[in-house]
Amino acid sequence: MAEDEERTRKYRENLAKMRREEKLERCARSVWLTYQLLAERAEEGSDERREFDRLQDHYMAVERNLSDLSREEGDRILEEYPKLVERLEGENGL
Repeated sequence: MAEDEERTRKYRENLAKMRREEKLERCARSVWLTYQLLAERAEEGSDERREFDRLQDHYMAVERNLSDLSREEGDRILEEYPKLVERLEGENGL
């Protein structure tokens, strides 16, 4: 019986970890996709376009390195990135 409970506990822990990782990936991806869209809408060769391209690259790198983040850094992403996307969409009529 205790073995079943332990197996269930490990399963739930693993499932929670996978769900958190997926949510982190979605948060990071939504930011870089938003900057990608903004870059495409900006005039080619403009400072604004270069800045959006730079930010897109930055957030793509964040997504690639999510596994290297501490728990606190992950928590910050989960809290701040959705707000960033919402703000960018609102400011830019997306």
